[in-house]
Amino acid sequence: MRDECSSTPPGDGGDSEAKLPLGQIILLAALTALLPASIDGLSPALPAVAGALGTEPAHVSAAISAFVISFALAQLAGGMLADALGRRPVVLAGVAIYVAGALLSAFASSFLLLLLARVLQGVGAAAAVLLARTIVRDQLPREAAARALALIGIFFSMTPIIAPLAGGVLVALGGWRAPLFAMALLGIIVGLASLFRLPETLAPDRRLPLDVAGLLRSLSRLARSHALMAYVLANAFAYSGVLLFSAAAPQVMIGTLGLPAVTYALLFALSTTGFLAGNALSFRLVRPLGVDATLRTGAPFLLAGPVIMILAAHLWPNAWLAIILPQVLYTFGWGILQPQTQAGALSTHPESIGQSSALLGFLQLAIAGGIVAVFSRLTGGTSLALALGMAFCGVTALLCAWGLIGRQRAAN
Repeated sequence: MRDECSSTPPGDGGDSEAKLPLGQIILLAALTALLPASIDGLSPALPAVAGALGTEPAHVSAAISAFVISFALAQLAGGMLADALGRRPVVLAGVAIYVAGALLSAFASSFLLLLLARVLQGVGAAAAVLLARTIVRDQLPREAAARALALIGIFFSMTPIIAPLAGGVLVALGGWRAPLFAMALLGIIVGLASLFRLPETLAPDRRLPLDVAGLLRSLSRLARSHALMAYVLANAFAYSGVLLFSAAAPQVMIGTLGLPAVTYALLFALSTTGFLAGNALSFRLVRPLGVDATLRTGAPFLLAGPVIMILAAHLWPNAWLAIILPQVLYTFGWGILQPQTQAGALSTHPESIGQSSALLGFLQLAIAGGIVAVFSRLTGGTSLALALGMAFCGVTALLCAWGLIGRQRAAN
């Protein structure tokens, strides 16, 4: 692997055939996998957490929201630190914080302590996921970066399948703390791999001084970029449906439908298989169609899945198929759209890749975390309520993908 990329960031042109070494792709996929592992791996344990720590079942999704919101906020600081210090030291520090947060979560004796530890875990994970996509864009032009991100998605898309299965089995064998110990072990493995194999992709002459006021000015400037925000909002609302399902489905399927945690984990893993297929198709489509046309191809699936879920939940309110099969369709659309929105967003301002990535990640998680927090307070754990929440996410993502992207980019 090379240690540094060129001294100037790639623009929208460049060699569309450029690619990263396979070993680096796998490592970046492992770093990215910390996010779904930390959410989907805990999802089967949420009902057990409620019982063990004495909190209301409807409120236990806060263990997801705490991680997600801290993850979102930490990305803003992570982008600044990575632009000043380089990508590698920030990733290594982030993984170390992640491991500490996972261990503290596993030893928590109250729900409040669990929430605080999950906040720390989210802060650590933020650096890994944020900089994984930044490292890609540091080295590759727009179309090649989109293909690399899709390939990373193919590798890490096994995580949303494996994590709930492993989480369900671990809960059955060792209680709700076991998945958190597994997250700590995963962090240690990924951290050691990063220590020995992660390249530094930000050359010293491209680094920026630490300047909080300057960061705020830069983020404000980026937030006023219509082209960037079109990609960011499409990505954020599409992801909101994925997070909403992870946080709310246990209450529906374990709490309301009465399924065992292991059965729920199997079904949840099935619901994520669409993401793998969507990433594979995204990888194939981006070369002939380009970034914008490819992401628009995935957007209609984000609405079709929830619409089918609403109809099925109305007709068969106690059937798990009415929830899981439509979610496969939603995750298929997310798998197509995600790498393209990320590559598109990071190509709008190639002089500010780190900060653009931070803003992308912050708004993705902040919007998704806010939707989950509101949803958990307003609904009673029914399949129809979950379907309506998913439909809101799908509609907004589709409007952003078809109504803003392309038009705003051309205007800029």
